[in-house]
Amino acid sequence: MKEISTLIENIDLTKEAPVNEPERQYYYIKKARTYIEKVVAEIGRPLTFCVTTFGCQMNARDSEKLVGVLEQIGYVEETDEEKADFVIFNTCTVRENANLRVYGRLGQLKKNKKANPHMMIGLCGCMMQEPEVVEKLKKQYRYVDLVFGTHNIYKFAELIVTRFESQRMVIDIWKDTD
Repeated sequence: MKEISTLIENIDLTKEAPVNEPERQYYYIKKARTYIEKVVAEIGRPLTFCVTTFGCQMNARDSEKLVGVLEQIGYVEETDEEKADFVIFNTCTVRENANLRVYGRLGQLKKNKKANPHMMIGLCGCMMQEPEVVEKLKKQYRYVDLVFGTHNIYKFAELIVTRFESQRMVIDIWKDTD
């Protein structure tokens, strides 16, 4: 881990992002860190995150990866999603009940997002790979910031940077990945 931290510290952000992985993601981790540091300086407290896994245990490992990236870029873990500055739901499609719970929780987070201009909401996992889910999010949950599937979870830091730079919902779903 110390080795990776040293690699990240030595990255020159004035150059283009590397093409090869994982160096490309290390570049984006460092770049995301600069955005987080600006917000932290502005609001005078650390930014927090809460990762919640819905449905199955298959994506618990992916949730651990998300936590690792968020910690690398400067977020601090918060177990209460109502208090978190970044809430990410790692979803599954095995049980329909999980889908309904995700939509319900998203509805509850809408008021938090209005009250906290620095808040971000991310959705990833199997559920996001269903085209009808993405369409529903685009229409009814436009306050969601990131939507991505299971195959591109490795791009999490890059997607965060894209969100900071575009100030729009970022959707990165690979087609034909059922």
